[in-house]
Amino acid sequence: MKNLFFPILVLALIISSCGETNENNDSKVILNFNHLCDNATLSNNLLSHINEAGENYNVQTLKYILTDIKLISDYKDHDAVVIKDLHFVDFSDPSTMYIESEVIENGSYTLSFRFGLHADINIADNYTNESFHASMDWPPMIDPNTGMEMGGGYHYMKLEGAYINDSTFYNTHTGPTMGMDHSFVVNFDTQLNIDNNTRNLEYSINMNINNWYQNPNTINLAPMIMMDMQKQMQLMNNGMTDVFTLQGILD
Repeated sequence: MKNLFFPILVLALIISSCGETNENNDSKVILNFNHLCDNATLSNNLLSHINEAGENYNVQTLKYILTDIKLISDYKDHDAVVIKDLHFVDFSDPSTMYIESEVIENGSYTLSFRFGLHADINIADNYTNESFHASMDWPPMIDPNTGMEMGGGYHYMKLEGAYINDSTFYNTHTGPTMGMDHSFVVNFDTQLNIDNNTRNLEYSINMNINNWYQNPNTINLAPMIMMDMQKQMQLMNNGMTDVFTLQGILD
């Protein structure tokens, strides 16, 4: 009986092993943030970039906030895997230029994020412990003529530099002008497919700076635009159109 027990046990283990399907993997998604003006690398030394309005400019400051960065599954009723709830990108700080997900379950996904902060969470002093609080904070102000609150919460982006000459500066700041929510969602169509044979997937999220100022709206650079509702709407529409692209990185 002892001689018969061992072969049966081995056979049972083999059958059990063959019936299993390994749904796990070690694959992660790595996102790199890349910034350019058309096909040129950003420059802060010369007025080497030119926008649709024909203005020469450079980029000296670029800071922005992304929220709800997630992978949306093509299966499971389009369930989402959140990569990061909030991420602050500062062009001058290399440590902010990439993020890495946890291990992602097998499946097919598309990438999505919100540019800026939705009105529900864009509240004054809501992020005092975040590194961007001091630089992106926008204290609430009251218009003395209308009594309306102007601003409050946080900027979405600060894009700054010189234009026309070395001593004339523009400030492309976006945020909740007059309390309006100008954040927007970016969805990419690129399929991210993960299975047991997949290694880490690495992608570049490209921001084309020139596209903030063109398509569908041609926008002139200006010293300050935060209280210009029309330009805030135009920047939002341009941002939703083609400011961001997703590009796979091969190893």
